[in-house]
Amino acid sequence: MVELNRGFNQRGPAGAQELNRWEEWDGWIPTRDVIVERTPDEEVFANATRDVGHRIRLGYTLAGRAFHVEGQDLEKVNVVTGVKGSGKSHLSKVILLQLIAQGAPCIVFDINREYIHLPKGKIDSSTGQFSERGIVHLEAGGNFRLGVRQFGLAPLMTLLHRFGLPEVSALHLENRLTRLWAEAESMERKRGQAPYVGLEQLIQMAEENEFGGGSSSLIINQAIRSRLEALKHTNIFARTPQEAASLGEVYNTIRSGGALVIDISALSNLAREGFVQAIIELVKDLCLSEIEQDGHRFPFIFFEEAHLYVSRQSIDYIVTRARHLGITSFFVTNMIHGLDETILRQADNIFLLRIPFEDDVRHVSRGVATDYETMAAFVRRLRQHHALVIGNVTRQYPLIFRVDPLTGVNTAGETRYFFRNGEDF
Repeated sequence: MVELNRGFNQRGPAGAQELNRWEEWDGWIPTRDVIVERTPDEEVFANATRDVGHRIRLGYTLAGRAFHVEGQDLEKVNVVTGVKGSGKSHLSKVILLQLIAQGAPCIVFDINREYIHLPKGKIDSSTGQFSERGIVHLEAGGNFRLGVRQFGLAPLMTLLHRFGLPEVSALHLENRLTRLWAEAESMERKRGQAPYVGLEQLIQMAEENEFGGGSSSLIINQAIRSRLEALKHTNIFARTPQEAASLGEVYNTIRSGGALVIDISALSNLAREGFVQAIIELVKDLCLSEIEQDGHRFPFIFFEEAHLYVSRQSIDYIVTRARHLGITSFFVTNMIHGLDETILRQADNIFLLRIPFEDDVRHVSRGVATDYETMAAFVRRLRQHHALVIGNVTRQYPLIFRVDPLTGVNTAGETRYFFRNGEDF
């Protein structure tokens, strides 16, 4: 274990000249005839981190030296976890703001309104790009709604199944929508525009028994209509073409550095899951477009408490297939046992804040390249806003650092209290 400014050097019995390069540990256990001493920060940096031009500042060593990691080593799958109050959301905001400063496009699924007070970006009206990098606050069900066709067929059908749409009715609806959207695409190729089809139009089609025929037509269409009405009350679907947001257009504003903070706090549990699935599908299309155009402006996506709104199937996709599309993900949670084992096994970096409970330490240790005893000895005693990181950013050495305080930046979430100072009832 290297504790940044409290690491270990070993010398042979003859007090041989100290080497500045660390050898990869092969299981050799030193004898008692060794000297144990502090390792200078410079030596730790030289052996456990690297710099190829994308320095991400995370905080300080325990000796007060600035601690940076290489941004390239943050890519793909990351975990940030610790018990409530340990500072996990603060650390994720530090990483987010550093990525923005480096010109990275980021997307945050914010379930607790933790990120909405971060510095807003300023958009140049003439270019549509940021003149000053920051966040764009998008409120799902408010200023950010999707058209039915934009939402995507697979997420739509998943959501309808969750609302209890019977299998036979779902089959008729899916077949009709597939034909309807194929017709719309054909019209767009020929005329450049197709009639807008929203939930209201689909409900009207169900009232006119356009989904399925035969003796069961009325039952099928009534089942479809009732579920479409339920979807309408989620407020995640646009009512008019003007109200339908374009993820591609808003992503373009942050493409050279910025973050889309998608506030999903107001959505119901069912709506939240379907909405996030739809956004992930749209992000996949954005990545495919970046690959086709050789742009490589791939997003860094932050999932706060993903287990509350991301299905197991979507998680499997994110940590396996999505990494090949260029997507980098951060799973941020204080529900440590809620971390899917797939995430832990695939994690490239794990940031651990204080975890006092033995079962939680055992669970998260499945994803790190060190033994449980070493992990438990440190993460159970970490002070607030101190973190242990292990992974590609540290060449698999466990390092402890003090998280950057971000002076002058509002990093507080919206915690509401009944008892407030200075108020009488």
